[in-house]
Amino acid sequence: MILSKLYLKNFKKYKEFTFEFFDGLTGIIGKNGSGKSTIFDAILFALYGELKNKGSKELIKNVSAELKDELKVKLYFEFDNCEYIVSREFRGKNLIANAKLFKNAELITNGAKEVTKEIIKLTKMNKEAFLSTLFASQKELTKLSGLDKEERKKMIRKLLGLEKIDFVENFLTLSLRDLNRDIKNFSSYLLSIEDVDELNKKLKYNNDNLKILNSQIFAEEKKKEELIKNENKKRDELEIFNKIKEQKKSLEYSIKLEETNLLSFKKNLQKYKEELELLNKQKIEFEKVKNVKILYEELLSKVKEQDILKEKFLKKEALIKERDELRLSYKKQKDDISYLEEQLKQLANIEKEHNSIKENIIIYQKQLQDKKITERELRDKIAGEENLINDTKNKIETIQKLGKNSKCPTCTRDLLDDYDMVLDNLYNLIESNYKKNIEEYNIKLNTLLEEINQKQLILDESNKKEKQLHSKIYLLHEKKKDLSNNLNYLEDIKLRGKNNNDQIDKLSSYIYDEKQHKLLKEKLEVIRKDYEYFLTLQTQLEREKTIINNLQEQEKNIDNSKSNIKNRNIEFESIKYDEIAHKNLQLQIEKMRKQKDDLSDLIHDKKLEDSRIKNEIKNITKQLDENNHKNNILQKKIDDLNDYTKIKITLQDFKTTINSKIAPRISQIASNMYAKITKGKYQLIEVSNDFDFFIYDENRKYPIERFSGGEIDLANLVLRIAISKTLQELSGSSQISFLAFDEVFGSQDENRRLEILEAFNTIKEQYRQIFLISHELEIKEMFERVIEL
Repeated sequence: MILSKLYLKNFKKYKEFTFEFFDGLTGIIGKNGSGKSTIFDAILFALYGELKNKGSKELIKNVSAELKDELKVKLYFEFDNCEYIVSREFRGKNLIANAKLFKNAELITNGAKEVTKEIIKLTKMNKEAFLSTLFASQKELTKLSGLDKEERKKMIRKLLGLEKIDFVENFLTLSLRDLNRDIKNFSSYLLSIEDVDELNKKLKYNNDNLKILNSQIFAEEKKKEELIKNENKKRDELEIFNKIKEQKKSLEYSIKLEETNLLSFKKNLQKYKEELELLNKQKIEFEKVKNVKILYEELLSKVKEQDILKEKFLKKEALIKERDELRLSYKKQKDDISYLEEQLKQLANIEKEHNSIKENIIIYQKQLQDKKITERELRDKIAGEENLINDTKNKIETIQKLGKNSKCPTCTRDLLDDYDMVLDNLYNLIESNYKKNIEEYNIKLNTLLEEINQKQLILDESNKKEKQLHSKIYLLHEKKKDLSNNLNYLEDIKLRGKNNNDQIDKLSSYIYDEKQHKLLKEKLEVIRKDYEYFLTLQTQLEREKTIINNLQEQEKNIDNSKSNIKNRNIEFESIKYDEIAHKNLQLQIEKMRKQKDDLSDLIHDKKLEDSRIKNEIKNITKQLDENNHKNNILQKKIDDLNDYTKIKITLQDFKTTINSKIAPRISQIASNMYAKITKGKYQLIEVSNDFDFFIYDENRKYPIERFSGGEIDLANLVLRIAISKTLQELSGSSQISFLAFDEVFGSQDENRRLEILEAFNTIKEQYRQIFLISHELEIKEMFERVIEL
């Protein structure tokens, strides 16, 4: 993999920036907080969608970016003679992730998880392996020789990915312990051989008893079936007796019902005869009052004519009153319309003035918003400078507490003679840079705040004027609606007035006499009672034909009932029924039912015994099956114990083998580089299987701690490069052709820095790109290429 270009937008401190990467040794130089390490954070994020240390998505986005602004990282790189572009971005308020991967300008996959999987497949490294192989810091280099034996061994095994084997080995140890415990527990729960024999004997005994009991149940059920068959025959005979008895009872009830009906028909016949005699008397009364009907109807017609005349008269009076009211309304509407028309003459001028003020308000709001954005940017800059002051003060306090023997808080190298110089540089950085910047920003901010206040006053005054004009316009538009309504209402009054006059003219021809109307109504009330008596008699006489028909019907019903009674008595006498034989048959059936119930109880008891024996057999079988199941589980755990033991032994052999290959390979790579760097002074660096480091001096082996600080630094550097090279060989990712080191110079003198640069120059043929990050500005002339931040 060769890096070509990196594009950042709203990523951490970068608003928008593009980096070009070239072959050879490149220095990335800048002050603390300038964003040097952010470049490789962005590379890691582009490839794997994560930073070195996982954190909130919101912390990745630039603090000055708006919610709607996107966060975007795009990395261009070469791999296996192909050009790739990987792009990742967060969009929207919820920072929704998306990613795309292009190969030779063609999209090959998209989606955050899918792109990460494709990158791992391409590079043959996950995020942790990528970091361990291609990135290293001064702190990590110092740990290689400075940690105690166990911690150093743990660190290197983690870099090489061997801690996964340790994890598996630990898993096997825990599993073996659990299996031994389970085997012991399962063994204690198993039945003894004597217990199993005893259960098998009980099982045979119960099966034999079950066969005998089943044969007895079968015999008793055969007896019961025969008894049920005989009982059914008797019940058929009983059913015949029941039907004959029911038939006689039905006829007896029918005869009594007909006799009751005959009495009812005779009573009805007498009642209708009495009603007919009463009607003959009412005919005489009817003849006396029948002339009342003609007189009543003539008077009623005259009263109705007077009612209609009265209604017309009252309607005409109401219309005259309505005409007077309409004339008053017409005059009032005319006055209101004149007043509203005068008020609306100023509407056009006020609307014109209102629109002008609204346009000015939009301009003032835009100007005020722009100034507030500038204010926020100045406050962010001041806060940033104050944070830098606090960080620098913390570093000063830390260095002062630790004294001259402390390490540089940036590069971790011992300060020693540079102690005072470092403190002076830090104090100077606060006074000359940070505080000066804050003072300039505050001057700009105060000027800007005065401009914002003035603009706000103008805007507030304009808003107040706009609200006043808006209220006036609203009221005038309401009056405009009132004018339209009044004009419509005036037209309605004219139309209603014309209709009113037309109706009064039509009703003028009707004349109403109230006295005559009252006299006619009194005469009508006088003869009303006679008329109502006439109507009652007329209604009664209309029933004469119905009563005569009812008399004839009752006489016919009486004849039919007498005939029915006679015929049913003959039928009743013809039916023969033996009550004694019926009762004897019922007693026989009852005796058979009792015998059947006794047999059912006996069969039930035997079936209960059958169920009890079956349950006992089931329980014994269950115990035996459970014991067999536990035996099988125990055997499986014994087999697992044997398999895990074999795997653990094999894994231990594998660890020994892999250690014996890794340590010599690291030694070989580191020795070749160290010999070149030291110009043959030291020929060999040995790495033991426990990852202890030794340097050979004149063919004698010495621990690394024996040598000077510069020699140890160079040894740590070549050892870390050798570990990276070994990692690439182990993962099969030979196409990765760049390395990056963070703050490897520390506070060394110029000779030490030249030695480190010479070390990197010796491995240029193995890595096309080497990137060195440093906050030491004075070393930038030492590099072939420099990215200065």
